[in-house]
Amino acid sequence: MPATEFDPDLIKNAFRKYLKGFYAEHSRQMKFCGNTPESFVEWKKSAQQRVLELLSIDHLPVETPEMRIIKEVKYDNYTVKKIQYQTLPELIVPAYLFIPENCSSPSPTLLCPPGHGSGINQVIDEEGAYHKYPHVFAEAGYITLVPEHISFGERSTSGQGECSFDHEALNLLGSTVIGYRMWELQRSLDLLESLPQVDPDRIGCAGLSLGGEMTLYLAACDPRIKVACVACFLTSFKGTFLKEAHCTCGYVPKMARDFEHVDIASLIAPNPLMIQAGNLDPSFLVEDAMEAYTELLELYQMLDVANFVTLDVFEGGHEFHLDPVLAWFEQWFKD
Repeated sequence: MPATEFDPDLIKNAFRKYLKGFYAEHSRQMKFCGNTPESFVEWKKSAQQRVLELLSIDHLPVETPEMRIIKEVKYDNYTVKKIQYQTLPELIVPAYLFIPENCSSPSPTLLCPPGHGSGINQVIDEEGAYHKYPHVFAEAGYITLVPEHISFGERSTSGQGECSFDHEALNLLGSTVIGYRMWELQRSLDLLESLPQVDPDRIGCAGLSLGGEMTLYLAACDPRIKVACVACFLTSFKGTFLKEAHCTCGYVPKMARDFEHVDIASLIAPNPLMIQAGNLDPSFLVEDAMEAYTELLELYQMLDVANFVTLDVFEGGHEFHLDPVLAWFEQWFKD
């Protein structure tokens, strides 16, 4: 008697169905389950330590880099300096540093990590999703720093990025490219703190897409970020990286077993956090951002700082909604 053949569609979809079940059973093992501010403080210590363990950057040194000025371009109200600094003897970071005119007293400062694409030049020069936001903040009196990530722009042999190779190579060597990028952003903070114009109590971070991911991790792990805006990223692993193919650099081994996006964002509390989501963004969905915001709001309410977290859902796609971002930082950093 012949064997009954399995349904071909069942065979094709079986592993995706298995992954959903695996996620449902094993994810968010480090989720905060307490209900008091004291229990949150204890959880935050252990959760931050675990995130850093998963990023696998404990072998990297902590040293303040020295800045080298390459050129300067003057605008009406600010100067843009093309700079370089070393994070390791082999690694040189090109960056743009915006200094407002008459910046004699310590000023509010914004770190601007780029997203995927052509690197720092797309953030400050190109019309498009970033809306040249470092220029807007500099016009408003903010020092801004736009550093080139590993894999992109001037640090890429192609100019368009080598994310997959860098991710896979570092995984083979026991580390993560997201971890390296966050560590370099921490060195950027060291550099900013060494500048007399920078007010260390008014340093923020705002990024779009991969820049939003880096803002999320940096603000969660480094208390020097006092205010954050995560644009078009903070949704969920379940609804993004575990749903459809994304750039491999965002796949930090074991991260989704211990944390969801919202759990990492919880580590930012009680500092102010804005989440932005475009209602036409095809990959990081508004519904997932709303779900994460609802859970975060409950945490911030428990900490008695409900107004320190906000969700900006806007008409648009995978881009910054710039006016609310500037207003958010003005709310917390204005003199």
